Amino acid sequence: MALQSEDKLEVGYCSLQPKTRKLVLLMLRVLAFFATAAATVVMGLNKETKTLVVATVGSTPIKASLTAKFQHTPAFVFFVIANGLASIHNLVMIMGDLFGQKLDYKGLRLAMIAILDMMTVALVSGGVSAAAFMAELGKNGNSHARWNKICDKFETFCDHGGGALIASFAGLILMLIISVMSIIKLLVKPKPDSTIVVP
Repeated sequence: MALQSEDKLEVGYCSLQPKTRKLVLLMLRVLAFFATAAATVVMGLNKETKTLVVATVGSTPIKASLTAKFQHTPAFVFFVIANGLASIHNLVMIMGDLFGQKLDYKGLRLAMIAILDMMTVALVSGGVSAAAFMAELGKNGNSHARWNKICDKFETFCDHGGGALIASFAGLILMLIISVMSIIKLLVKPKPDSTIVVP
């Protein structure tokens, strides 16, 4: 027997009760906040100084203290800014979910949340992609351009950067899920309660 259009089987996110949907979305936002905030803090505090031999004159090595900081690479600076903005976005959305139910102007609240979520996904995606490219370059270098790798000299710097990348990728995946859920929330109209009987 075929299902009528009104009696379609609901699965996944849409089949959850509204309070459960709100709680799931809130928990995902909290996780995304912690992931992007962790990526921001770890990369923002990422710094290592080492004394390396830079030349040899005769048999005397010439040493110099070199510092690797995230500020030395524009891609890492963009990574920190993008993840910081995503953290702020998620924090504002969490506060809005908890305390801002009456701030809906002509039904635009859900549309604005969906648009801001998509913009945040794009921002984090750009930041983590740029940082991943620079991390690959730092780890392996580029023999064609004659750029040497640095991760064999600054292991701690590269390890911390890798951890920040993992946290940011986790935040990006969570933000993608949140963005899809925001769009579904925008498109799915709540069903009227069929249990009310009008005399």
